[in-house]
Amino acid sequence: MKHVARLSIVLLVVGSVVGLAWANKACQRAESIDIMVSPNTLVLGSFCDAVTVHSNIPYSTVDAATVTINGVAVDTWADDCGDLVARISVADLGIVQPGEITLTLSGKSVGGEEFAASEIITVRQ
Repeated sequence: MKHVARLSIVLLVVGSVVGLAWANKACQRAESIDIMVSPNTLVLGSFCDAVTVHSNIPYSTVDAATVTINGVAVDTWADDCGDLVARISVADLGIVQPGEITLTLSGKSVGGEEFAASEIITVRQ
């Protein structure tokens, strides 16, 4: 009976340590900047009038006045996770023909460090 109790305590401690290590890893920020563009396929002439870029950059670390998409100033805000979101109108992108276009989100942190990340989206007629 003592062995079962000791084994149970050991498993509980090991499980707790592993669980805490896993939770800590999940809360750490990524080293690279990732973005997701919505919509990732844009249909010319559709009712879609803006493109939204979601990032994994904490909004509190961003100098919002410096944020651009393809060099054009954009509206920015924090999503529910506290990360940077930027929106640009389709008209400001100047897309006139089908194909692929690279969207680049760039700006500076409040400390002056530059950041940039790009994603390719498809444009259809």
